[in-house]
Amino acid sequence: MATSRFPTSPEDQVRQAAIALKDASNDGKKRHSIRLLLPIIGATELDDWPGGARQMAVAAAPLINDVLTIVQDVDTDELKLQDTVIDESDGVRALFSQGTDPKEDVCAVLLPSADTSQKLQDLDGQVGDKRNLLVVNSQWKRKSDFGNSFGFFGGDKREEKINFVEKFEPTFHCSNVMVEGDIIRILRTYPGPWRVYLRSVDPEDETNIEWIEIGSKELTMSKTADWEKQVKEDGDNDGGKLFDYGIPGYREIEDMIKGREGYVPKS
Repeated sequence: MATSRFPTSPEDQVRQAAIALKDASNDGKKRHSIRLLLPIIGATELDDWPGGARQMAVAAAPLINDVLTIVQDVDTDELKLQDTVIDESDGVRALFSQGTDPKEDVCAVLLPSADTSQKLQDLDGQVGDKRNLLVVNSQWKRKSDFGNSFGFFGGDKREEKINFVEKFEPTFHCSNVMVEGDIIRILRTYPGPWRVYLRSVDPEDETNIEWIEIGSKELTMSKTADWEKQVKEDGDNDGGKLFDYGIPGYREIEDMIKGREGYVPKS
């Protein structure tokens, strides 16, 4: 059963992601986008992730291992896991976990990029439509990541690749954004809506942090007219935005903040 409560720790995030994945799988959904807040490792004064996607994959791997352990309902030392590097340059890795039944096998691809989308498509065929395939903290952001629309650097397969990556529904999503100086987190756990949380700090004790839910929004499951309108309102007028299942945009979150009872504009 999905929860609307914001995860309070990395372990809680893992548990919520695993529950969402199991619920979605039980409902027949086998293609999943998972986005996790990663523990920062190796940060410098100038860059939280000086090692880029490769470093992020190292941080993501233990979290996904724990998710798969819960999904497979085994102890950590009993998880049968195969770790394969599918792109050495970016450190993109595929984790294959074996279930007691082959239908329960799971493949999770960490930090895939547009450059590895063809390999991801190949894996999709190998995994089949009866088993779960996860893309974890995918790196593509816009259609242009897959080449231009004039036949160069993407060829005829550009639209095919875009359509392929857009089919991964956000089964679990936890991300961090800044809106008008406020720290905001967006959460989605299958089968629930998008939920938006505002960071609130106790002025008398800065270690006392609370995440307050300020709004929610149902998922958009197709590129509706309302979705196209919202994309343009958020400033994306060139048609280059990948389908995002209606995740709340900057303006929508700003309206949620201003709509709170007792809202006081920042000076």
